[in-house]
Amino acid sequence: MAGDVGFDPLGFSSDKATLTKMRDAELKHARLAMLAAAGWPMSEIWHKELTQTFDLPSVLNDNGQAPSLLNGGLSNEWIIGAGVFSLVVGGILEFQAFRAQEKEDYKPGDYGFDPLGLYTFRVSFFLDQMGVEVSREEKIATAKKDMELCEIKNGRLAMLAITAYAAQEFISGIPIVEQSSFFFGDPIL
Repeated sequence: MAGDVGFDPLGFSSDKATLTKMRDAELKHARLAMLAAAGWPMSEIWHKELTQTFDLPSVLNDNGQAPSLLNGGLSNEWIIGAGVFSLVVGGILEFQAFRAQEKEDYKPGDYGFDPLGLYTFRVSFFLDQMGVEVSREEKIATAKKDMELCEIKNGRLAMLAITAYAAQEFISGIPIVEQSSFFFGDPIL
């Protein structure tokens, strides 16, 4: 599996079936964390302007922090509505995941969803070795493995980032974009 370095000190994945289940869960959490790692600062940067433009109530707290469990921001009716919507969409996606898992050649996280054709797009960058002749199918397989490795590494980093966002905002009481303005620029813009 991409990104597998054999690190399992507590023995959570003792057999292949458990390893597959744990990798599937890790990928789901990683994909959600990647969306959240981008969405958290974007909400703190653009939310005020969007609520003023569309004359809607703000879901940010008084300090301008994005709603999280640690700052009490999850009791807003908009957040509850988004949570219900997320449960419905998540249920549909989970149903599709169960159908994909029934296939014999199932790999964790592979639901056959590549609408932009990114696996074949990566092949067009000529990242293969010079002087080595490989078929198109082998190039696509190599590109797919590279993309899986990139996804799991970025997902693991995003899971750490979201944890850091929540902890930093809880400890300091200051929004993430104000704590690290060198990444996000002036949040007033």
